[in-house]
Amino acid sequence: MVALSTFLLPLPASGPPDGYSWEERDMSVLSTTTAFNTGIDRRDTFLGQHRCVVCGQAGDAVLQHCHISKDSEPQHWFSLKARNWIPSQAKSLPQHELRNGLLMCSNHHLFFNAYDFFIRFFPDIRKFVFVNYSGDPALQQLHGKAIALDIRDHHAPFPSLFIIHEMRVRGFHPFQPVAPAMPDDIPWQDWVLSDGVFDDVSGTFNRGSPLDNGNNLSVQPQAQFQPTTTSRGDASSGPGGRTLALSADVISDILAATHAMPSWRACQMEGTSWSGTAEENTQKYVSSIGVQDR
Repeated sequence: MVALSTFLLPLPASGPPDGYSWEERDMSVLSTTTAFNTGIDRRDTFLGQHRCVVCGQAGDAVLQHCHISKDSEPQHWFSLKARNWIPSQAKSLPQHELRNGLLMCSNHHLFFNAYDFFIRFFPDIRKFVFVNYSGDPALQQLHGKAIALDIRDHHAPFPSLFIIHEMRVRGFHPFQPVAPAMPDDIPWQDWVLSDGVFDDVSGTFNRGSPLDNGNNLSVQPQAQFQPTTTSRGDASSGPGGRTLALSADVISDILAATHAMPSWRACQMEGTSWSGTAEENTQKYVSSIGVQDR
């Protein structure tokens, strides 16, 4: 048996003993994780408070930074890049890309990771909608209502990521209806309306405190997107309701909306070097973004 080594006393004042200092790699991971958490906190702030985007619960003690695409599946992240489901310039690991994150309370984080509900983005109304696919009674009051995410935000989550999560939720509940009943008119979650979180005039969320509700500088007008499917009036959705079937056309619409969103463009620009000439940068912009600004 090897004897347990001891530290020489007094301990060095200039730093920890050899072998116990921070590695540069560890510091880099710490930095990117901090940037992820800070970005999520900044985006998911309403009336000056960090809040769960699902239920509006406030208080840092109960809030958690959640990943849509699991940080334990980096190969899956690489595959999404290769298939153009997320920008090629997105962070190299899913746990570092804030557009892969949400601020949720511990309760709804558990439900999300347990595949009890999914979030569907509807391009025609530009809302992220809560779907209680498991039919859990504890989640039913949230079903069919939009959560507090703004598609125009430069750091909004990529809607395409929610498709992957939705497929897993459906797999965990194979005996549930393919297209559960959904309201035709999608309201906001109750807390968004009762707390005055959404400004109907500007069409944006009130991020600042009640005494400082200036314009949200992280959003900009979005180009009009015309989906090929209306998501309305499908026979499988019931009379007058929206369809929740996940067809090729629906996926195509969501991917098109993902590519058109300001968050996609901002992500591509953030990850691109602009050290070339004006002409080179223009060509690089058109190549990476896919369109040229008019």
